Amino acid sequence: MTTLKHVVIRLYLSALLVLFFVTGGAAMFVLAPLYKGAFAPRAPWRAVRPFAVWAHVYKVMWRSISNKGYRDLYPSKLTDPPQYHNDYAVMRIRESWQGAKDNCSECRNSCCAQIKCPMLDAGGLCISYGSVYFGYYFCGRYPSNQGQVGLYDCPKWEVQPEK
Repeated sequence: MTTLKHVVIRLYLSALLVLFFVTGGAAMFVLAPLYKGAFAPRAPWRAVRPFAVWAHVYKVMWRSISNKGYRDLYPSKLTDPPQYHNDYAVMRIRESWQGAKDNCSECRNSCCAQIKCPMLDAGGLCISYGSVYFGYYFCGRYPSNQGQVGLYDCPKWEVQPEK
C-alpha cells in the first residue's frame, strides 16, 4: 500500500509539471494554490517568486533533457519513498566543514546557490524544504553519490568509505 502511495504522489507531481509545460507555465498561475501546496506549502505567498520559478523550471528541465550525465546523477524510481534528509549510510559530513550540520545555507558554493534556485529566501534558507516536491525529487536526495558532490564541488559532503 505504501508503494502505491509513492507512485500516486510522483504521478501527481509529474502531472503538475506536464501541465506546466503544456500550458507554457500558465497553469502555475491559474492553479497557484496547487503548485504552492506541492512546492512551498509553508512559505508565505510573498516569498514565492512565480516568474523566477517559471524561468528556473525551464532551465532545470532543459539541463535534464539535454545532459544525460546530469540526469544520471539523480536516479529515482516511481516507487521510491520520499527522502527529506541525507542518508548517512552513504554520505557523511567532511571533517573540514565549518557550517551548521543541519543545513547548507552558510555555503556560498551550495548546489542551490550555484543554480540560483528561486526557492531560497533572502537568508539563504529553502522555502520548499519539507514539501512533497522536496522529498520526492532532487532536493531531498542531495547528495546521494560522488557525482552530485563533484558536480557542485560541495565542501560539506563526501561519500562514506566502505567498511
